[in-house]
Amino acid sequence: MQRQAGLPRSRPGQIPGRGARLRSLAVPLSVLLLAEAGLAAGAALPAAAAPAAQAAKAAKPAQAAQAAQAAKAAPARAGGAGAGTAPDEASARTAAAAQERQVEVLGARTENTTVWANPDGTMTMEAHAGPVRFKRNGAWVDVDATLVEAADGSVRAKAHPRGLKLSGGTGSAGGDLVTLGSGARTVTLGWKGKLPEPVLKGHRATYVNVMPATDLVVEATRTGFEQYLVLKDRSAAERVEDVALPLRAKGLDAVRGADGSVTLTDGEDRTVGRIPAPVMWDSAGGKKRTGGHRAPVGLKIAGRDAGDADGVELRLSPDRDFLADPGTTYPVTVDPAVYLGSNFDTSVRKGFSEDLSSSIALLVGREYGKEQARSFLHFPQYDAILGKEILNAELNLYAVWSDTCTPKSWEVWDTGLASSSTRWSNQPAWRAKVATSTETLGHSADCAVQWVHSDITDLVGKWAKKTDATQNAVGLRATNETEYESFKIFASGDDVANAPSLLVTYQTPADPVKDHVEYWNDVLLATYRTVGGPPGPLSRAGAMMHGAIYDAANSARCAEGATRCLGAPYLVKVPSTGAVPDINSAIDHAAFGVLDALYPDLDFDDDIANARSSIPAAVTAEQRAAGTSVGQQAAAAMLNARQADGSVSGTVYNGSETPGFWRPTDGTPGDTPDWGLVKPFALTSGSQFRPAGPAGHTTMAGLLGSSAYATQVNEVKDIGGAESTTRTADQTRAALFWANDLNGTYKPPGQLFEMTRIVSDRNNVSLEGNVKLFALAAFSMADAAITAWDAKYRTEVDLWRPESAIRLDGDGNAATTADPDWQPLSQDYNGAHFSPAFPAYISGHATFAGAWAKAMEQWFRTDSMTFTATTDDPNAVGVTRTFTSFSGAAAEDAQGRVWLGVHYSWDGTDGVTAGNRVAEHVAVTKLKPNQSADWTKYEDLRNLAGCEAVGRKLVAEHRWSSYRCERVTTANTDHVLYVK
Repeated sequence: MQRQAGLPRSRPGQIPGRGARLRSLAVPLSVLLLAEAGLAAGAALPAAAAPAAQAAKAAKPAQAAQAAQAAKAAPARAGGAGAGTAPDEASARTAAAAQERQVEVLGARTENTTVWANPDGTMTMEAHAGPVRFKRNGAWVDVDATLVEAADGSVRAKAHPRGLKLSGGTGSAGGDLVTLGSGARTVTLGWKGKLPEPVLKGHRATYVNVMPATDLVVEATRTGFEQYLVLKDRSAAERVEDVALPLRAKGLDAVRGADGSVTLTDGEDRTVGRIPAPVMWDSAGGKKRTGGHRAPVGLKIAGRDAGDADGVELRLSPDRDFLADPGTTYPVTVDPAVYLGSNFDTSVRKGFSEDLSSSIALLVGREYGKEQARSFLHFPQYDAILGKEILNAELNLYAVWSDTCTPKSWEVWDTGLASSSTRWSNQPAWRAKVATSTETLGHSADCAVQWVHSDITDLVGKWAKKTDATQNAVGLRATNETEYESFKIFASGDDVANAPSLLVTYQTPADPVKDHVEYWNDVLLATYRTVGGPPGPLSRAGAMMHGAIYDAANSARCAEGATRCLGAPYLVKVPSTGAVPDINSAIDHAAFGVLDALYPDLDFDDDIANARSSIPAAVTAEQRAAGTSVGQQAAAAMLNARQADGSVSGTVYNGSETPGFWRPTDGTPGDTPDWGLVKPFALTSGSQFRPAGPAGHTTMAGLLGSSAYATQVNEVKDIGGAESTTRTADQTRAALFWANDLNGTYKPPGQLFEMTRIVSDRNNVSLEGNVKLFALAAFSMADAAITAWDAKYRTEVDLWRPESAIRLDGDGNAATTADPDWQPLSQDYNGAHFSPAFPAYISGHATFAGAWAKAMEQWFRTDSMTFTATTDDPNAVGVTRTFTSFSGAAAEDAQGRVWLGVHYSWDGTDGVTAGNRVAEHVAVTKLKPNQSADWTKYEDLRNLAGCEAVGRKLVAEHRWSSYRCERVTTANTDHVLYVK
């Protein structure tokens, strides 16, 4: 028999027959043991859980059957298909990485929670609002509330965490109806009078005609039971006017509240349960405890005889006038309910004064003919996530009814804690809206009952930082609380099969070497500060290191399976046999191998030791060794590839005394004059994106006589001089901020690498994401240097610096006037003004910046990005600059060289353009995403939000180009992630 008390009232335009459905109205008495009885440490015991089949109470009969079947078909979640198990977190992490699947941490398993280690190093916790398993004889057993006849003639649930036992029938004197628990934690509900042998169906036992025309029904829940009387016709009214229900537990006491509710305490004066103010309602319409024709039920708490100090008697006095009223439609339900336990959820309705915390339904929105309702759910503070970085958190609710299939918006809020005394007039604070959904399900076959999901990552992130809380709460409400079409019902924590749950993916906060890519990037910048020199060789070193890191990390991930590759290899995909290589070990030895070979006079032993010390202890010696081998081979491949790449040259470039051509400004020959001939990392040659020349001029004679030349010289003369009165204070700060020309700083490539880290951290880019992001930025900047130096030295216009153009006479242009005392703003540690020792056109700073900006734009798929950058220049100590786009930063870098007095404007604009073209070429030719002609299965995920999060991450990190999530079945939240 399916009880359908939870259906909304009939109204015009509703589905035919909906208003005629029977509402068996009952007396539920739900009893749960204390949460601490038999629970693992840190777990919270939900309150009374209602049967799985009741998930369909708010649907039509056909829908009810569909919901019951869906609940029945739902697989057990712990240790589900494809997941492995391990005794502890360390072992689970190791197994998950090696086996490329989720591995459950058995030591973290509780009645309510399951924790898995994920292949990518993160952890996932699933927490239910009701227990899903319990320990019996030392082994975990899934809860099964199905009632069966026991050998001794009693009735028992197949697998119940509190050992639920029901009477198999009694004599005329009556006896124990329900017994829950054992020893000092036993709770017993009695019945005064004969109990016939019950009729069993699923989790329900019906004692037919315990009084004339009155059935007594007991339903098993996950942690307790519900008991209620069904008065089938008016003849039952006389007999039910005074009903006594003995309730016995060790040291039990009861205190009456002002609202008619009762608080139950144990022998140690601890609150262990509650009895909401009882009500009765008829079958004219309405849901359990929220029906239409209603009346209060008198309740007295009386002590038992003197020989029973541990018992009380619940004495019910239904409203006689209500029972006799000709307008009362039978059957009638009389409803006291007893709840013992620590979990809690409730609904409140405007104008409604009763406690709804015993309902199996969470009400949201305005039901037809009634005022609006809202609901509150409590979740305990889970130790597993305290102090952790929350990557994804999803609230899963089972939708059992909606008043339409048309999507109607509802919301999840961060709220204060509710209680059994919470009503519409005294709701807890609604602090902030955290999610909005239009999923509207349960009305008909077109939008059948099923799970819905809300992303509450930010909210759970706040919970993870709270060290003084034991409970947290969320609120549910309709966006439009005036239209009845927005009304919805979700299963509460009392539902035996479909209680609300949280699915949370998290990771341990970063250790000092949390991201080994960023760690070695910091080592690289420290190296730049130590060795100094022109930017070309520095950018080459950065590209070699980050390129080797990429091949090493990619090889390590590829060893886990083809779908786990980061993308196409740069030089080599190192094969692996035996243990799966540890990715951090691979990164460490790739970086160390390159830097140690490039800079033999420097000692990187401490750097590698520090990095290695941060690798988790769970990583086995075999995995470390495999990662080390992969890293060393990737470094060797890079070093071999860059042998004889043209980076070593003995050419001395002293320039020319001919006006217009570059000449030393301080007697120092031109730096790295052959750098434009160095073998690029992605381009075909340094001249591939050679600019057309200043204002298109390809000869010095044509350039010097042009008006464009005069304009550019006069501009920098005016705004770039050390004594300029035109340049603003902010322009001066910007010019010095971007300088970084001096040895001892991280130089232009280092500043941009540091900005890459800043933006990466701001966007929570993962280790694998940083591997490719830094490599693409490094290749772009290295080839930008080759491009810029090709333009500086390999064309007919190796343009002199503004310092020479302004101080010397002889350009032959009548629109320019020499100023032999003019000096650029640029200055060294001692305040002496200088110009860098290479030709002006094009600007290396600008070309680096253009390449970096375009690489970042292509990686993040947007140019718009707000970030705050830093500098190493000694003349701008502590200065930061905030930008709202990558291109904006590049443009200021380029213009800053004019304000610094060392470049012309076209040096910057043409440099940025050339850098953009370099980065665009790098992105389409190197480290391309994995490719598959058909959709390829990537991973089984336990919910849509988790699937979407992983898919978005793979696409965002350019590991795959697209993804899709397919739901396995509507009976649960499982999805499969496909990529291509």
